[in-house]
Amino acid sequence: MKTLLLIPMVVSIALAAAYLLCRLAGLAPHEHDLIAAAIVAVVAAELAMLPAWLLRRSQEPVVRAQAALGGTVLHLVLTIMLAAAIMTARVVEPNAPFAFWLTGAYWLSLGALVWGLLAFTPGRQVGRK
Repeated sequence: MKTLLLIPMVVSIALAAAYLLCRLAGLAPHEHDLIAAAIVAVVAAELAMLPAWLLRRSQEPVVRAQAALGGTVLHLVLTIMLAAAIMTARVVEPNAPFAFWLTGAYWLSLGALVWGLLAFTPGRQVGRK
């Protein structure tokens, strides 16, 4: 599945570019928070592919569409839970830029996730004719 490679690649490239822009602007990028946010977003997005992957053989378009929708909801819930766990465990400070980095990483990973889920939804057989 290309999506399992696409998600970490998209998030890492975009956050690396944001890191460089912070450096060029003279701002502190808070590398620790950036890496923690990237890990949370990537893990949540990778796990969110499970419903679509488990139901990929279904012939019912409704089942596959609901699995894709369930994947996006799972992505949101997992992102919130993992971020809360990281903040509770004091891996990052609650008032640090972690929330800002996580917001960007969440939207990036959601976009890559939705692109990958298109392969599992009806009428969008990516790569098949």
